[in-house]
Amino acid sequence: MKRYVSALLTALLLLLTVGTAETGTASAASVRSHNLRSGWALHSANGVTDTGEVISKPGYDTGGWSPVSLPSTVLAGLVKNNVYQDVYFGQNLKNVPDLTKQNWWFRGEFDAARKAPGQAYWLRFKGISYRAQIWLNGTKLDGNAVGTLVRHEYNVSKLIKPGQSNALAILVTPPQHGCKDLSICTVDWNPEAPDMNAGLWGDTSLDTTGPVALRDPYVKTVLPLPKTDSADLTVYADAVNATDAPVTAKVGGTITKTGKPTLTFSQNFSLKAGERREVAFKPIHVTDPALWWPLQYGKPELYNLSLKAGVGGAASDTKAIRFGIRQFTDYRKTVNGTSWAGYKVNGKNVLFRGGGYVWDLMQRWDTRTNATHIKYLKDMGLNTIRMEGTIGNEELYDLADENGIMVMAGFVCCSAWQDDSTWTAEQYDVAKASLDSQMRALRHHASGFVWTYGSDEPPSAEHLAAYKKIGADLHWQNPTVDNVATWSNDDAGMKMDGPYVWEPPVLWWDTKQAGSAFGTTAEEGTQAPPPYDSVRKFLSPSDQWPLSTAWNYHAGRPGTVFADTGPYDKAIDDRYGKATSAADYAKKAEVQNYENTRAFFEAWSAHKYSESFGTIFWMLNNAWPAVHWNLYDYFFKPGGGYFGTKKATEPVHIAYDYSSRKVYVVNSTLAKQGGLTATATFYNIPDLAKKHTATAAVTSEANSSAAVMTLPAVSGLSSTYFVRLQLKDSSGKVVSNNLYWNSTKPDELGSKSDWYYTEVTTYGDMSGLSRLAQNPDVKATATRTRSGVTIDLTNTSKTNVAFFVRPEVTVNGGEVLPITYSDNYVSLWPGESTTIKADAEFQGTPTLLLRGYNIPTTTVRVR
Repeated sequence: MKRYVSALLTALLLLLTVGTAETGTASAASVRSHNLRSGWALHSANGVTDTGEVISKPGYDTGGWSPVSLPSTVLAGLVKNNVYQDVYFGQNLKNVPDLTKQNWWFRGEFDAARKAPGQAYWLRFKGISYRAQIWLNGTKLDGNAVGTLVRHEYNVSKLIKPGQSNALAILVTPPQHGCKDLSICTVDWNPEAPDMNAGLWGDTSLDTTGPVALRDPYVKTVLPLPKTDSADLTVYADAVNATDAPVTAKVGGTITKTGKPTLTFSQNFSLKAGERREVAFKPIHVTDPALWWPLQYGKPELYNLSLKAGVGGAASDTKAIRFGIRQFTDYRKTVNGTSWAGYKVNGKNVLFRGGGYVWDLMQRWDTRTNATHIKYLKDMGLNTIRMEGTIGNEELYDLADENGIMVMAGFVCCSAWQDDSTWTAEQYDVAKASLDSQMRALRHHASGFVWTYGSDEPPSAEHLAAYKKIGADLHWQNPTVDNVATWSNDDAGMKMDGPYVWEPPVLWWDTKQAGSAFGTTAEEGTQAPPPYDSVRKFLSPSDQWPLSTAWNYHAGRPGTVFADTGPYDKAIDDRYGKATSAADYAKKAEVQNYENTRAFFEAWSAHKYSESFGTIFWMLNNAWPAVHWNLYDYFFKPGGGYFGTKKATEPVHIAYDYSSRKVYVVNSTLAKQGGLTATATFYNIPDLAKKHTATAAVTSEANSSAAVMTLPAVSGLSSTYFVRLQLKDSSGKVVSNNLYWNSTKPDELGSKSDWYYTEVTTYGDMSGLSRLAQNPDVKATATRTRSGVTIDLTNTSKTNVAFFVRPEVTVNGGEVLPITYSDNYVSLWPGESTTIKADAEFQGTPTLLLRGYNIPTTTVRVR
């Protein structure tokens, strides 16, 4: 990952410093992009009487303003300046007043490059929320730059002061609360930000070019499917004439990849004064392409496109992107009377498995944060990230390209985006401009997988037609769907039937249930409180137990059906035994999270291509410290849900169907696996008495799933019992090891169901886990390596299992974060050993913390 970031930065620096060296002409225009991050200040408009004309003049005194760096929202800037403190702790966010009731000034001062013959200057804004008036050097550039997801660009060649200090003043009008504007909003996921994310959330830059500027390069790749031994590449880019006179230019470029022939192309064309026009090149035929594949299918191979525009023999602009040669296609298959969307990549069926991403509540991110999201997705074995309205983080797209993660993007539900029957003419224009801006940002990325024009409901016929025309005009090469909910559109191809609160594992497997693993779902999931160590970071001891108003404030948005964790809490008490403290609740929650997310992804994977075609877990992460949906928490601490997912999505995996008692072997790779043996063994708790064993020979076809045995109803079982599944290769090596805890009193579902839950009438009895004998005989050693720590665990007991053992690499008492483990929450039978590799960067002296469901908490020195 670090090598990729370094290489990308090096390439960008080369492109951004092109000038005399590239053209060989001393008077050539500078070609560069300067990100205007520093030198900014923020202030409420209520406290400023000066006009934009005055504020935007160089030298204006911003004494008393809050210094900020861009990108920044209003709230992020105020928090950075300690105007509001610890806003994520407890209910402190309530102490922040409504910041949308006033406008806000952002003012920045910067130096511009010296003037050269033919040089043009461009101001570019990738994200202003929601509405802005923009002044440069005392002149108003725009009196109504509107649209959170709209990019704004201005030719400021006549206003800039070359080689001198320049000033920008931007008066921002925040979006309305309640998602009433076409802005970024998080519906019922968390409390609304007090400023509704007003501000300059995207990059702001000053670009310099010659007379012709290049914009939005893109390579459309077409394969002769089902063959993949060649590809046709069509290069597109927009060219913009920065002058008041016609101009003739030449645009040429190269396509390169190490070990592959260099491809070149060029074209001459003319532009009218001020004209912006797309330039399309003749298709380039490539033989034996290196294909981009998603995770577990192969390598995500990338090519480099470099473009250069020249005028009169001098370089005018350059652009460079990476792209992948791949082709996504869709198909339909009917299951349970409904037509579902299925997908293929490079002619191969692909089951998309992912989570719903959301950025920080204040829209803060950085490279480390973005890289960790992608690293965790990849480590969990997930291949897709869904961005419902939280689009525009282009660095995340880059990282997804590099790591074989597919991106599902589109507009958000339950907001002005969905309520398009009430749009004004301005909102209609904003919606179209938003789609154009965001499709341009995503279209050249190999990771771009599908665009959803609507979420819960489809846009109106008029608006949908306009959207599809934009997609066609931009040569969008990937599948699209009108929306992702069959309840509002029979032909949507995807469902959003819930659930969104806790349900027992059997629900995912029982295909009579609306939310079970059949068809294609854009989102569904379950409540998943974070580990106790994380809870202590945002709740005071008195708010941690009993579960408090502050706890519920960190659930879904107040006033919604998700404003508390009631269904989840009842399941813990009724299934695992009534929780007696915050630590006891968290201990049981980790086990419950593990079993539920494991069952979720196992069910979808086991039914792939016959009944199921793709799933998104709601959610991947949280916008702030939350006790509701996630696969990993705000602090990047991996918990039960994380490791349950990781177990379920192993490349080759053995799984148990809670509904039919079938055992499945799922192969998520493109390689056949033969000579395997599946074993299922039932054990009583607490004595580990073996009650039944079944075996089956298995050949697992590439990219497939098959039931390999059906387990009988075994008599003589304890009320809580274990089912241990193992899959071994011909040499006896374990390929997949999977332990289930189950009950002779099964979880049962009732007939009452709504969009967010299904009634649970009977809860299984997992309380037998608390009767496991304490096992002090787990021995651990830990050795530091170049990439982290290697952990060796051995259960030296002759009689007792070590259940749900959690090793943690810690420094100064807390787990090193972010971190990945090759496995975790492991269970060891008497005499068994395992080795776990932890990957993390840290400073200081690490210690191994070892805890588990029935082992004492101990610490081990890392050697």
